[in-house]
Amino acid sequence: MRSLKNRLFLFISILLISIVLCHCQYISSRGNREIQNLRAFIKLYGYVRYFHPSDEASKIDWDKFAIYGTEKVKNAKNKQELKTILEGLFLPIGPTIQIYHSNEKPEDPTLRLPEDIPGLKVVAWQHLGVGLGSAGSIYRSIRLNRENIMTVGYGFGTVTQSIDAIEYRGKEIKLRAYVKTNVSNFGNQGQLWVRVDRKNKRMGFFDNMDDRPIKLNEWKEYEIKGMVDADALKIVFGCFLNGIGQVWVDEFQLLVKNENNEWEPVEIKNPGYEEEDEKHKPKEWSHGRPGYVYQITKEELYKGKKSLLIESKAKSFSGELFKKHPEVGEDVNKKLNTNLFCQIPLALYSDENGTLGKSDKYSFKELAAKLDAIEMSKLTAENEYVRLADVALAWNVFQHFYPYFDVVDTDWDKELTNTLKEALTDTNEKDFFYTLNRLVAKLQDGHGGVYHGLQKKQAGLPFKVDWIEHQVVITVSQDKANFRKGDMILSLDGMKAEQALMNDEEYISGSLQWKRIKSLRRFGYGDQGTIAKLKIKRGNDIFEIETERNYRERIVEPERPHIEELENNIYYVNLSKAPMEEINERINVLAQAKGVIFDLRGYPEGNHDVICHLLQEKDTSDAWMRVPQIIYPDYENVVGFEKHGWGLKPKQPLLKGKVVFLTNSRAISYAESFMSFVEHYKLGEIVGQPTAGANGNVNPFNLPGGFRVTWTGMKVLKHDGSQHHLIGIQPTIPMERTIKGIVEGRDEFLEKALELINQT
Repeated sequence: MRSLKNRLFLFISILLISIVLCHCQYISSRGNREIQNLRAFIKLYGYVRYFHPSDEASKIDWDKFAIYGTEKVKNAKNKQELKTILEGLFLPIGPTIQIYHSNEKPEDPTLRLPEDIPGLKVVAWQHLGVGLGSAGSIYRSIRLNRENIMTVGYGFGTVTQSIDAIEYRGKEIKLRAYVKTNVSNFGNQGQLWVRVDRKNKRMGFFDNMDDRPIKLNEWKEYEIKGMVDADALKIVFGCFLNGIGQVWVDEFQLLVKNENNEWEPVEIKNPGYEEEDEKHKPKEWSHGRPGYVYQITKEELYKGKKSLLIESKAKSFSGELFKKHPEVGEDVNKKLNTNLFCQIPLALYSDENGTLGKSDKYSFKELAAKLDAIEMSKLTAENEYVRLADVALAWNVFQHFYPYFDVVDTDWDKELTNTLKEALTDTNEKDFFYTLNRLVAKLQDGHGGVYHGLQKKQAGLPFKVDWIEHQVVITVSQDKANFRKGDMILSLDGMKAEQALMNDEEYISGSLQWKRIKSLRRFGYGDQGTIAKLKIKRGNDIFEIETERNYRERIVEPERPHIEELENNIYYVNLSKAPMEEINERINVLAQAKGVIFDLRGYPEGNHDVICHLLQEKDTSDAWMRVPQIIYPDYENVVGFEKHGWGLKPKQPLLKGKVVFLTNSRAISYAESFMSFVEHYKLGEIVGQPTAGANGNVNPFNLPGGFRVTWTGMKVLKHDGSQHHLIGIQPTIPMERTIKGIVEGRDEFLEKALELINQT
């Protein structure tokens, strides 16, 4: 009997284990199928959006299409159902596209070409980098033989008003206004903005809604909150149209929080735009920038009798960006997932009715109507399909246009799968914010970053730290009672300090030296008001202390004068602070100096003309900045580069004394362009540390859910043609800070520069 029970128990156990295993295999199989479905959609999305030139594809709202499409394909049960769904999505916008199984062959695309081609025009994409709608950008994307509305040269059109800030110092303010827009495509949007101007031309609180642009075509109230800095002079505010389109604005309000935590109105002039001058311009508001119209209107308003319209004057471009382009008959065949492939024509013929190859089987109007029904303003990354769409958008930009994969060790295709898995398991905006950051970090691009309103809820600790002698060391403290220069932080919230840095660096894009700089800047950051627990070593003493995260402003080390004589005809010039106008006032003195120390441990203040006073001959390195010319997907067969340089020439007076430059890994981008001349032409000794290793114009774009992504869109080399990315400008005399130097308040880099000059 007992044996029978044992056998029965064993049988039931085996049965239960089998059921569990089968269920786990089902879940795993289902998860893998979802990933394969999404991979197919995302890859096809990139090929069609950026390389298929049909007129229908140019009319689609691609943000909405990504959200709609990921929802449609995710749960396809098999490869045939997936193929059918993909055809239903893409053939209305690209009837000549073919989607086929791995065991099939696509139709020869030349069989569809018209026999009578005289009078027909060729339509094809050309990408100079990639135009993502950023106003005034060097990057452009056009279709040949089409009127391309250009944002290049626009910038933004803004209206501005300001008030005295002194009585509002240390208080919280709130700006409100009602806004409506008529915009489309990347980068074209409305934005409110507030800026606090401080002493010494420093900027305090600033928010221009870059991470939550206004694109809704109906009146809605928007607001910005922020703190007025303790040394504030002015509060400046307004509304602008970025790029092209129309923005209407009405009923501005500025409020301040009083001692009872109540919001009180602050008087501003003509807040509802009811007052206008004889040219129908708004009274009491400044406005400007060419290419825009600023007009009081009665046609669209929220309240009262009038509102303000900001509108771009349309500019179009119908030429070519460069000579090469795909020919009709050229197509690409690409793998979408393990079972599906696609064939994408890269050029189409067009007659007076549009690009040829239209089909009655798939309705473009029906698809467009479904997309129009999506209310983007109500969607956040709490929505799974917003997250998946953002992955599709971001991954494809980099897949086809990032110029540094040749020097970056990243399996970008594998990262698509990894990121999709994370996006599917994320449950909120914060989770997905880190997912996007991890994806961008894989680019190893010092300009790479992800920005969202969530960051405004975070704050730091009352000190600045640096990585010195393999320790996290406090270099400046705003709370001298508890934290001193030279204190070593051993742990943060129970975690070793170095490990805390390394954990942050997983989500930071760039070289190793730049990752460390950014992780140091954000050391201890967390939700504002939370408590950080620190273990500190000071001399031989070790103690623990708790402090609140409430510092929003970056803490800086004490500044020297912009320009000063250090000793006996040796001068110091802080290139991060001294504008060229100030340097020019002293240029004759600097030219006759025994030595000049130029400090570029930061970002230049528009003063690279200094280089001209050091050059002995004209700069001939004119091809170190290169914008790729792209007509094929996957960054394959790049057809050329638009090459740029600075073309600097010697300028009198030339500096006669010995010159030393100070730099470190905080020097990035423009600073590296500056230092590249010093390195190449040997214009002086370079004391310090390697620069960040990231240069070239940034090409930002926005994603649904309020995310903004930045990255480098051009390839920058050293002047001799060798690699700059990740390497940076190397010091001729490497230097590291010491804890002893920090405690004693010494600038050891500067001391070394003085020593070098005094050796001669």
